[in-house]
Amino acid sequence: MIRNRTWHRAMVGTVLVADVVILLVGGAALPGFLPFALVTLAMATWWALARPAGWGAFTLVVIQVLCATAPGGAPTTLVQWALAAAAGSAVILTHLALTLLASWPARADLPRATALRWGGHAAALVWVAIGAALLGALATTTPLGWAPWIAAIGLGLIAATVWQVRVKTRRS
Repeated sequence: MIRNRTWHRAMVGTVLVADVVILLVGGAALPGFLPFALVTLAMATWWALARPAGWGAFTLVVIQVLCATAPGGAPTTLVQWALAAAAGSAVILTHLALTLLASWPARADLPRATALRWGGHAAALVWVAIGAALLGALATTTPLGWAPWIAAIGLGLIAATVWQVRVKTRRS
């Protein structure tokens, strides 16, 4: 069992670290956007952590997506795709952390099996975000004639994700 304070602090920390990643991604694209994003994310984060089962969580995820995507254009370089993968992973981890905060009683200890399952799902989704960013980077840096091969890789990524979810759900 994981003590209630330990897992609760870890989820709050996950949300806060994700906000920092979003600020770094948005600030890298447009430094002047940083003060606006900081204030907006701080207010939305406070609301989401105060009421993770309400509209605050949804609002925070939407604001994170907007703060990461609004300042910049479509990614074209490998660095921009890496930032997109980081932002996508941060939003996914925010969603998962707020979901756990909303669904598990705050004063209850967390069974280790639940924590491991949560970690497995988080890792799988983060790897999907990284894979999608790698596919996007490949698509923007290759000649147009390679489009069928890139589409095949994309379909392979979808198949691998479906297989991974299937394997995970059969064990649970």
